[in-house]
Amino acid sequence: MDVKNPFVAVIAALAISVANSLLGYVVAKKASTKELNTFMGMVFGSLGIRAIIVVSLAYIGLGVIDLHKVAFALTFSISAFIALMVEVFFFHFSMEKQKQIQLRNVKRPSKKKELNVLGFTG
Repeated sequence: MDVKNPFVAVIAALAISVANSLLGYVVAKKASTKELNTFMGMVFGSLGIRAIIVVSLAYIGLGVIDLHKVAFALTFSISAFIALMVEVFFFHFSMEKQKQIQLRNVKRPSKKKELNVLGFTG
């Protein structure tokens, strides 16, 4: 297989990007059950480790194996951006769903009581 082929570089870049995103998802999902400080430590710690791994794999691919540079760089940039957006939206909507479930479990006072607390007479 010719490693100068742009198709090989595209597949390698997609593989690195998808693996990075999946690892980030797994770590964040495990950390979501922990308290806030532990969550932040796990997420940001894994971010640094994953960044080192991604940079190392990109160096090996571009420097040692000599993949097609433009195809690799463009594919990795676009796929990493898309994966990041998907990850952000996924966690946003899952947190919103959890918040809605928690709010349903909280009993709200009646509107009449809320108006009286504000100083209005009903």
